[in-house]
Amino acid sequence: MTGQEAYDFSRTWLATGGLIFLFVLFLGIVAYALWPSNKKTFDRMASLPLQDDDDTPQGADAAAHKDETESDK
Repeated sequence: MTGQEAYDFSRTWLATGGLIFLFVLFLGIVAYALWPSNKKTFDRMASLPLQDDDDTPQGADAAAHKDETESDK
């Protein structure tokens, strides 16, 4: 077997193996996302951007936000 033949053989099998691996990975991710026991978690995560529980920023911006709200009064 020459170098070119070995390259062609390994390229073919590695490409096929990669395709199969990525397809199985994709199916696993879809199954995880659609699994019934994960519905509550994904519903909670989907509603997070719409929640308005706490508008005050945390960390370094908290002091600046406090100064802005006090000057508004």
